[in-house]
Amino acid sequence: MPGLTTEALEQAREEESLRETVSRLERQLADAKRKTDKLVEATFAGAKDAFLIAGPMVPVQSPPIDPRVHTAEVALWDLGDWQGAKQTPSYNSGIMRERVMSYCERAVRITEIQRADHPVRDCCIVFGGDMVEGLFNFATQPHEIDATIFGQYASVSRLLIDVVRFALANYENVSVVAEWGNHGRIGSKRDAVPRSDNVDRMCFEFARSMLAGEDRLTWEDCPEDIQRVEIGNYRAIVIHGDEIGRNGFASPDTIAAWVTRQQSGAYPWGFRDVYCHHYHQHGERALPNGLGSIYFTGSTESDNRYAGVSMAATAIPSQRLNFVDPEAGRVTANYKIWL
Repeated sequence: MPGLTTEALEQAREEESLRETVSRLERQLADAKRKTDKLVEATFAGAKDAFLIAGPMVPVQSPPIDPRVHTAEVALWDLGDWQGAKQTPSYNSGIMRERVMSYCERAVRITEIQRADHPVRDCCIVFGGDMVEGLFNFATQPHEIDATIFGQYASVSRLLIDVVRFALANYENVSVVAEWGNHGRIGSKRDAVPRSDNVDRMCFEFARSMLAGEDRLTWEDCPEDIQRVEIGNYRAIVIHGDEIGRNGFASPDTIAAWVTRQQSGAYPWGFRDVYCHHYHQHGERALPNGLGSIYFTGSTESDNRYAGVSMAATAIPSQRLNFVDPEAGRVTANYKIWL
């Protein structure tokens, strides 16, 4: 460049080099954005394909209306600890689905027995957590699954949808109370991830959004780690069960003491019963007040080597079904459904 000083020439070269660098970075940014867009598109397409493979979602037809004026009760389906994608000699994602849908069929058959005496128009579904197996709780976990987080998200979300739709086909109104568990945790306990950023909750949210058009369904989000069940005058809380005790394990006595403290004012909402999961055992523990109970719910899983080795405990797959009198505010009957 004639007429320019050495200093001006140097400055011009630096400006040209800067322009080239900016241009190169802009191209790299555009390439990265295109790649990201493609990844996002592939993720959504994969989720859509997973649901299409499982079958179309046809509209749910309402069941016949029960015109009887007799006091009605409400069916309470308590499901949890599906451990979706856990693989053992007798359990995997396919067996999980078979057992869960078998529960739905049996719960409706028992409901029909109850209906022979009085109306059972509505259903409250409790999802108690550990719907997915996850990847981050045990060192061996990635070797004991038949699907990674993405596969678990797709299959469990679809199963949640199918359970709710089955209930909608057999009850006039359905409500869902969903609690997330420790197996849905993202990363280790030391990672700076909010507890409510949980794969269980993500599955709940996807299923909830897919069913948003069902006007006979009530389903709220679950940002807190204790959920509330309110059926007329009946009030209960839902916990997963890992919230109590050291390393997520507590004896029934310890759980009962914790519940009593909650009823004494530690939890700012009065309740009668507690629905507890996590332990893969079906049971009922009376509370010291003589009124309420802790209802423990089983699991669909079988051959849990961790429980057998670490706690010398095992359980036959089962889930819980209760019936509630909304006027008296109490459970009238409860069933253990073997799976």
